[in-house]
Amino acid sequence: MSSKKKKEDTSLNQARFLKKINFFQDFDDNELKQLISVSRWLKVVPGTLIIKEDATERVLYILVKGTVSVFMTVNNKGETKELTRLHTGATFGEMAFVSEAKRTAGVEAVDECYLLRVEPDILGSASVFLQLKFYRRFCEILVGRLIATNKKVIDSPAKTKKEETALKLPSAETSPKPEAGTEPARTMENKSLKNIVDISALPPIPEEKSISRTKIKRRIQDNINIIINPTLTTQLSSFVKGESTDTREFAQLLSLDPALAAKVLQVANSSFFRRTTTVNSIPHALITVGMDHIKQVIEDEVLKTVGEKHLFGGFFSLTASYWQHAIVVGRIAELLKDSISLKVSEDVYLAGLLHDIGKLSLDLEEPDFYPQLLRPDFLETDINMAEKKYVGIDHSQAGFFLGEKIGLPKPYLDVILMHHTPEKTRENNILVSLVHLANLFAAERDAAMPGHTERPDITHSFAWIHIQEHHRPFLDVKVEDFVFSFNAELNRSWESITDGVPSC
Repeated sequence: MSSKKKKEDTSLNQARFLKKINFFQDFDDNELKQLISVSRWLKVVPGTLIIKEDATERVLYILVKGTVSVFMTVNNKGETKELTRLHTGATFGEMAFVSEAKRTAGVEAVDECYLLRVEPDILGSASVFLQLKFYRRFCEILVGRLIATNKKVIDSPAKTKKEETALKLPSAETSPKPEAGTEPARTMENKSLKNIVDISALPPIPEEKSISRTKIKRRIQDNINIIINPTLTTQLSSFVKGESTDTREFAQLLSLDPALAAKVLQVANSSFFRRTTTVNSIPHALITVGMDHIKQVIEDEVLKTVGEKHLFGGFFSLTASYWQHAIVVGRIAELLKDSISLKVSEDVYLAGLLHDIGKLSLDLEEPDFYPQLLRPDFLETDINMAEKKYVGIDHSQAGFFLGEKIGLPKPYLDVILMHHTPEKTRENNILVSLVHLANLFAAERDAAMPGHTERPDITHSFAWIHIQEHHRPFLDVKVEDFVFSFNAELNRSWESITDGVPSC
């Protein structure tokens, strides 16, 4: 084989390898081969210092395969502290890539790593189209990280030095035993809603329904104009009118309502934009579609319908509990993912936000049903069985039909359909499990709509099996002890988890 042919085959193999990484999913083979030709493909052994603290170099690294440790020197003796570990598909060195700033942390290979080293000056010799696609993807990552960082800063309450230490996974040998009588924090007393509602004001209990799956699917998919939280109207209007242009704030606002977030994903993944990869986050949607286009859609299709209908029979306390639950589950799922150090490519918070979107469809289908949850002892078994009895379908299946019509990404459809039954999942097991567990933790704190008649048995959930299979370090953890530790973390963080949740 000629050296030229061998080089071409190597380049093609490298390009195919890169396509498996999220960063390059919408690059074609020719673009990837061109990028490889103007970059350096590196193989480093464990212990190799890839980035040195205080060094000045405009270089971006893409971790094609392997694990690296990001560390910082903490004293004059040269002792270091590991900040985090990055795995296959991660990028590092972004800030130095766009400026002459010194490196604030070092990076060392944990195992054998393959890296793509990209320098801005050399990249400038590539085609304009490749540069545009590369920098666009690069900006998506930076914007996403900026939003995540700002969200943590805004949401996190002041903590002591001891509390700032990351939640550790308790091992079977060293974990403390749960103390008897320890109870989770309870700040959303939704059960008390039944005590403050005038029962005589409730609509009559609807008749039991018997309706074919095909017919109800068609009715749900023919009526996808679900309702957003009206308290967001003023803030949305300020962006539509051009009075506010803060992209980060706009993205956070869109992430406070399931119907609004679903609409944004629907627009970003529509055939109009002809994308080769799925848009699965709000920041990604804003970059893909453009802020101006999203604002136009909100003005044309969302704001005009605000106030035309009221959710859940106009019982605002019931409505508030729905929106609170969606946001709280998203935030708990995100905290749970970070606490276990799970790697999930999808937006875990967004998955939690969307998990109960089917209730919005069922409320349009039978407006008299959900107000019945305010009646004492209305539920004979659980909410899903009652939905099937009085509406004809449960909210999980209704949400799947709605999301399918909207065009939500497959991982979120799986979460919506199986967040009560993680044992039935075959794909996206971890995402489903995180939202399922977050749903249980929220219900344990009464941060849910009325209808949870029993205390959830979190420690025996099948979701832990999925997590243990996916994350081997968790095999050495006693689930009971981890739940105890995580509940303690939730108690400390509860104020920030419930902060900023819009009322109605």
